[in-house]
Amino acid sequence: MKSPVAWREAVILLYPEEAIEKVREALGHAMVERILGEVREVDVRDLTGRLIGEPLKAPMSLPPTLKSTLDGYAVRVGPHTPGSPLRFRVKGYSRIGLDVEASIGFGECFYVDTGARVPIGANAIIPVEDSEKYGDYVIARRAPKIGEGLAMPASDIAEGDLVVHRGSKAYPEVAAALASLGYRRVKASRRVKVAVLAVGRELVEPGEPLRPGDVYESSRSYVISRFKLEGYDVIDMGIVGDGFEPLAEALYKAAEAADIVVTCGGTSVGAEDYTYKVIESRGSIVVRGLKVKPGKPTKVGILGGSLIIALSGNPRAAVNVTESFIIPLLDKLGLPSTPRGYEVVEARLAAPVKLDPKRRLKMPAALVRGKGGFLAVPVAVESYMIASLPKADSETELEGLEEAPRGYTVKLRIYRSPDPTIVSLIDTKLIDFGKTGSRVVSLTTDNPLEILRELENSGVLAVFSSLQVGGPVGEVLEEATRRVVIASKGGDCRRTAVYKPYIKLEAFEESVETITVNRAETARILLRQNYVDCAVIPEDYAVDGLKLEPKLGERIFLARL
Repeated sequence: MKSPVAWREAVILLYPEEAIEKVREALGHAMVERILGEVREVDVRDLTGRLIGEPLKAPMSLPPTLKSTLDGYAVRVGPHTPGSPLRFRVKGYSRIGLDVEASIGFGECFYVDTGARVPIGANAIIPVEDSEKYGDYVIARRAPKIGEGLAMPASDIAEGDLVVHRGSKAYPEVAAALASLGYRRVKASRRVKVAVLAVGRELVEPGEPLRPGDVYESSRSYVISRFKLEGYDVIDMGIVGDGFEPLAEALYKAAEAADIVVTCGGTSVGAEDYTYKVIESRGSIVVRGLKVKPGKPTKVGILGGSLIIALSGNPRAAVNVTESFIIPLLDKLGLPSTPRGYEVVEARLAAPVKLDPKRRLKMPAALVRGKGGFLAVPVAVESYMIASLPKADSETELEGLEEAPRGYTVKLRIYRSPDPTIVSLIDTKLIDFGKTGSRVVSLTTDNPLEILRELENSGVLAVFSSLQVGGPVGEVLEEATRRVVIASKGGDCRRTAVYKPYIKLEAFEESVETITVNRAETARILLRQNYVDCAVIPEDYAVDGLKLEPKLGERIFLARL
């Protein structure tokens, strides 16, 4: 049998990130599936510490109609000299909370609140601060650009979009997103259960009298408080005296009651340090020590399906290892957790972002690893967007530009582990994303083939069209066919909304007012609500008895790159 000294020399210490990967290899998805084994209906305001129990899709589009992003005047403008003043007659007032169905023509305007519905015919908003009102008329100090100040319908999320997948961590952003879509109760897992116990005959509960040689126990108090902060169900197992049998009994009982057991003390190799010996007697040790100070004697094992994390009795070690190892480990295992340390990486924008040069934009993003580095897919860029926010895992700050172009390098602060991702370059209702167990990030781009090349060999899933890239790319997992159509209610196409991937497919006369939109659902809503006469969209979005003029067919691919 090896002496304690020889055993110490044989131990291979691991950096926290190395230990995390080793534990992930040992457990796989077992912890997540264990938690998801008990699912019940939960109020969306009680999701902390849980996992989402089923795929949840958007039952409606947000915004549901064309809205204003600012207080100002909704106007209809055409080509004009930038900067030239314009004069409009005030025709009415669209207040937030009132669904005003109105229309305007050239030379007319409606006063609109932020978030109010925009009258039919309007294609821009003049900010209040850029205008002067004289009686029934408004003079614009500068000419607005078409689309300025408008929140397009479905620009936050489209009806049928996957909001969160089964097993998603229920962050506060998830609760807000689900509430914004009308969800009150959803299926979610029970909370993660954590049992915490301290080991050592010298330990005394705070408030009790101290004898010579005793110390008040504090490590357990920190660990319990930290797990409660995560929303976990914490079981306080108290203090256990030294000795193999008492510790074994307490540890087995804790492993039966909880998913995770954290012990404080008894992890060294002294004669009365029994924690690792108990774990090995009926389970296995995965990590025997960390290359950190304080916290070197930390052990990690598996006992009866429960994760056992044994900390040294040093209070500072409990703090250090909890923050640098335990919380990041739980995050990587797919359990709800909020790491305090944030990794900062450089990434390139996958799509351009319009900015207000006078203000700093804090922009959420979905981080995707490509072969040439990280890509940052903008998420929930506008102030009104909340339903799409759960797709973000990082954020950056942009300022001093009118537009940050695609490929622009940003510094991303990663605040949670990126989920498995589907990058959707084309809208489709023909593929059920809910069964994939991945978040879906929509990306409308002029360069779909370049994006696919950047994601080559990354393992990321992507959805794209044969009209975008010519044919299949990567390992095709699912394929569907459909037609591109011009949808209308009948009559001439004087105003037409075109889903961006199809903008080059149809040449309209100069007299036709065309608006390019980033979501197929946006074009459908604009047509349904009479903002346009026609829409160039996929056939699976052409519902409500519309007249369809087929243009050409396309193949849709779901592929692993």
